Amino acid sequence: MAWSRANTVTREIWETLLESPKIDTHEHLLPQETFADSADILFSILSKSYLPWILFGARDLHRIAWDRDSLYQAMRKIPASAFRKYLERAFSFLYGFSGDLLKEEDRRVLAGKIRQAYAEKDLVAEWLQGRLRIEKVVLDRYWVVNDYTLPGDFFAPVLRIDPYLYGFSAQARDHDDQTPYAPGEEKGKEITTLEEYLALIDRRFQEGLTHGIVALKCATAYDRGLDFPEVPREKARIALEKEDGTESPEEILDFQNFVFHYFLQKAERSNLPVQIHTGPGKSFRGAPYRLGPIFERYHSLKIALLHGGFPWVGEPGAMAHFYPNLYLDLTWLPLLSPTFSDLALSEWLEVTGGSRIMVGGDSWNVEGSVGAFLFSLDSLARTLGGMVEKGYLSKNDAQTIGKQILWDNPREFFGPRLKLQNSGFTAG
Repeated sequence: MAWSRANTVTREIWETLLESPKIDTHEHLLPQETFADSADILFSILSKSYLPWILFGARDLHRIAWDRDSLYQAMRKIPASAFRKYLERAFSFLYGFSGDLLKEEDRRVLAGKIRQAYAEKDLVAEWLQGRLRIEKVVLDRYWVVNDYTLPGDFFAPVLRIDPYLYGFSAQARDHDDQTPYAPGEEKGKEITTLEEYLALIDRRFQEGLTHGIVALKCATAYDRGLDFPEVPREKARIALEKEDGTESPEEILDFQNFVFHYFLQKAERSNLPVQIHTGPGKSFRGAPYRLGPIFERYHSLKIALLHGGFPWVGEPGAMAHFYPNLYLDLTWLPLLSPTFSDLALSEWLEVTGGSRIMVGGDSWNVEGSVGAFLFSLDSLARTLGGMVEKGYLSKNDAQTIGKQILWDNPREFFGPRLKLQNSGFTAG
């Protein structure tokens, strides 16, 4: 970022944060060869970013056909989109790119630099571990169920619970087309009762713990609202024990609400934190306030509200006043809207004092992760720098808070399961 002479404090804070050790709370990183093996590596990277979400609409993204020409043509209409800007920022930071993505010749030059880097370097080690000083990445591989095979100790897995909310039917799938069933553990064969289904969850949960999961992750706001009233077992069993396709919407909700609470009860007993996607989703019923009864019910369960509940960014901060087990995760918000990110951070800092705030990259490739983290550091530096300029914070306190957000808070949230090798930074 180009800093003016007027915001020297902001620049100094940004540089301090860039060099500080970090814990990345949320990623979906695919293997490097996913992109290295692509015939059009730049288009492959752009396709696995948030750019198509604004170009073609997140709701219809998997239902419409689009190609490289339509993508580049559509990009002409969104020069101010943060979903475009974070990628341009990453390309500049990683590859020294200063050209125009709308020009074929500039894209060809950039693609050449990317392909060379992918052939010669381990980009995760080079950029995430090296330049950004990320010491651990919490990885959500939502495209697999009950598989915690990870490429090294740099990554820590989560157990994604969304598919289990769709176990009422052998045909049902979540928004990522996932089911909890696998050969040898199938509905209608080995599993016919609610008790047998809960036993499946028990086994999967224990297998997750054995393989080092550091949290549960729930992104079901893409499928339904975040209201989860408690349901008695006898009502929950109806949808699962009926013939597939005969369940009513009310019976399905009863089943899902029961399973959601079943997972949270297991997490609380195991002192395992939970990450919940809030904000954008199905019919925009993912406002954080809907989870108020959950915080009333689970006093000791650490729960992180991802994405600041955009656009309801004030709600998580207000809730944090009342619920000390509520953590505020900035992940994705700086890409959704840098303005809302700054607003959220200002409110959250005033509420929490700097505690319980965290950040992650939420991307599928290194370019996306780097761009997302740079946008997050920008937002942190702008907000903290502004508080220094106003006399609200000293520069030392601002730098300490920034480091606390990047290291101490996520270390506290995930706990010793992260198995951190280095001590990093301890505020105080």
